Amino acid sequence: MPIIVEKACALCGQSFTPTKRKQGGGRQKYCSNSCNHKSWLLGNPQKRKAALLKYESKPQSKEVKRSKSRHYKLKSYGWTEENLNKQLHRQSYKCYGCLLDIDKDSARIDHCHKTGKVRGLLCNSCNWALGHAKDAPATLRRLMAHLDYDINKTNIYLAGALKNKRIPEIGNLLRVRGYDVMDEWFTPGEFADTNWQAYEKLRGRSYIEALNGRSATNTYLFDRAYLDHCDIVIFVAPAGKSAMLELGYAIGFGKKTCLFLDGEDPERYDVMPGLIDFVFKTEEALLDGVAKLHLEIHSQ
Repeated sequence: MPIIVEKACALCGQSFTPTKRKQGGGRQKYCSNSCNHKSWLLGNPQKRKAALLKYESKPQSKEVKRSKSRHYKLKSYGWTEENLNKQLHRQSYKCYGCLLDIDKDSARIDHCHKTGKVRGLLCNSCNWALGHAKDAPATLRRLMAHLDYDINKTNIYLAGALKNKRIPEIGNLLRVRGYDVMDEWFTPGEFADTNWQAYEKLRGRSYIEALNGRSATNTYLFDRAYLDHCDIVIFVAPAGKSAMLELGYAIGFGKKTCLFLDGEDPERYDVMPGLIDFVFKTEEALLDGVAKLHLEIHSQ
């Protein structure tokens, strides 16, 4: 009965029992074919590099490599090649972001990082941009507002009511003097909130559901983006709760704030406007005050 002698693998050091070799086969130094192959690779780096270059230079090898990479990527999202081809056809082979042409190699699967749910296909640039913006709608909306931001101008946000006909007049008064004024929230007209409420009730949605809807979210993010970019917020009285919230938001972020009474004392006196930097009653006083703020902002 032959004595079984264990050996240590020359590569990994693991103990193993050599198998019986044919005559002239040499001594078994490795515990497995894998260790044998790894040892050869370590001892012949130039031959390995040459073999890899030769393999990867072949067109068919590149396609196999791309196909394998695509397969494992799709698998991580629970997709197959069939799912990819169907979605490409559905998108007319266009990126959902920039609308440039994409194919099965250039398409990137966009997904929600919270739920893992696939949203569609993007090109590499759009997928990169969305990922670095952390899928944050507020960030993306601010970047849209930033595209037409003029650093050389004083940016003013008029906060007021949709029913206040004076909003565009005061906006024009400031624009004539070279200020960039955001009052375009006024364009839907005085019945905008009423119409929105009626629409949401027709859909059977509650107020909270309506606030989370696309219409309300887009409007809110649009206004907030310009509120975040502005230097000065001017609250034009009389106005309601939304304008009050915008004013409070601006104060919290350290914006310069003004209350414009437009020639009239309020029906009801309040003390909390003491939080506001300046209170003006006439157009002349408002223009003089904004001019001083303009100099202060651009001299810093």
